[in-house]
Amino acid sequence: MKLGAYAKAAHFGPTMLITAISCALAMRLWWEGPAYVIAFTVFLGQLIIGWSNDIYDYSDDLKHARLNKPLVAGTITLQQLRKATFILLPIAVIANMIGPLGIKGGLVYLLGVGCGIAYNFYFKFSPLSPLPYAVACAALPASIFYATDRTPPLWVLAVGAMLGVAFHFINVIKDLAQDRQSSIGGLPQRLGKMASTAIAVLLVVAAAVVFTNSPVSRDLTSAESTVSSAILTVGKDRPTFVTLPAGYSKDVPAPLLIDLHGYSSTGLNHQKFTGMNLAAQKRGVIYAAPDGLPDSEGSQFWNASNACCNFNNNPVDDAAFIESLIDEISSKALVDPKRIYVFGHSNGHFMTYRFACTHPQTVAAIAGLAGAMDLDPQSCGAKSPVNVLHIHGTSDDVINYDGGSLFQNAYTGAVESTKRWARIDKCSVTPAVGAALDLVSSLEGFETVASVYSCPRSAVELWTINSGSHNPAFDANFGLKVVDWFLAHPKR
Repeated sequence: MKLGAYAKAAHFGPTMLITAISCALAMRLWWEGPAYVIAFTVFLGQLIIGWSNDIYDYSDDLKHARLNKPLVAGTITLQQLRKATFILLPIAVIANMIGPLGIKGGLVYLLGVGCGIAYNFYFKFSPLSPLPYAVACAALPASIFYATDRTPPLWVLAVGAMLGVAFHFINVIKDLAQDRQSSIGGLPQRLGKMASTAIAVLLVVAAAVVFTNSPVSRDLTSAESTVSSAILTVGKDRPTFVTLPAGYSKDVPAPLLIDLHGYSSTGLNHQKFTGMNLAAQKRGVIYAAPDGLPDSEGSQFWNASNACCNFNNNPVDDAAFIESLIDEISSKALVDPKRIYVFGHSNGHFMTYRFACTHPQTVAAIAGLAGAMDLDPQSCGAKSPVNVLHIHGTSDDVINYDGGSLFQNAYTGAVESTKRWARIDKCSVTPAVGAALDLVSSLEGFETVASVYSCPRSAVELWTINSGSHNPAFDANFGLKVVDWFLAHPKR
């Protein structure tokens, strides 16, 4: 009952509506992972607004016997709600600043929260009472656009502001008479019920007109979905869609990127996770994200190493499958043989190593996140150099940064994986410290340290994400940074 009272004191209906809108918008502009986190941080901000409103209005609610309010009904006390608000306030601020919204998006959303609080304490008595609603409801979508490094379109801000003001008028109409008795003199109270209703209707209609005459499909589309539709299908019994970049010419050889998902994931979900397909489109790279075969649990896997992740000992040769994809794509599109790249995550990263070990003559460079190799160095028979980029978080609890084992099958740590390739590529065994990188939106500052080996004919690098997890919330430019690294390292 007390939990329900806290929820009701936060004006649970509007709070959940705003939270749902933020989640839906984030999923349109980004993907599911950050969207859920954004929705949670937005929910925290809405709790602060609702609770501060009930705290401030307590004496007035008591005066008018509003028993639907938990404080008046006595299900929670004023002291309890104040304590909860003061505890949650710094948590909400920090969560929005360090979460997927980032510094810019978090500050914009918190501006909206500040407007909500300012309405409670000042604007509800002023003819400017619609102003905080307009700013707050424009700030919500703006914050999510900024989180994806995009500028919010003017029509989005206009629709948000108009609907926010309309909600303000509709919300106070039922209490106009009591508000006047309490000397609450916002614009609706000054205009009256008829005028307030008319304004609310006009604003809703105007918002609908702006919405229907705006490029909604274009502007409210995730970066991942802006990639043009695949126009090739390869893979025979394992169909794989291949996307040709905008501006592709059959007369100009283009780079090719094969992108490999992790265990139990899919090519489609993997694209949403890394944004590699969008990066490939922007950089003129042919792109394919094939699916592994399902195991007995229905989880798609790659037969990459003894450690990961062929748990049913399926005899499939996925290295040969990837080679056949490259051959088939090259037969249907003009692929630059010196710029063939493979990226993977987790099990997919294991697979990139397997492919480089078995087909070093084919691939110019591999890169991956949170993968490793078999501990036995004899498991890799590569004799020619391959450019290698290994990305790994120090807090990865699935594939440990320092190495470990899966079902008694040992795998290398991140440092050993890159050192092994440094030896294969005849590089120095002691890396230099490269430029710091900012890859993860949920970690503050330049959290990633590059270790760069000096090699005669290739590049071997380890990007260590300090406090990085197995599935980091990458910023919108992660895919571009990896693809740019690929393009800077063709086969020599």
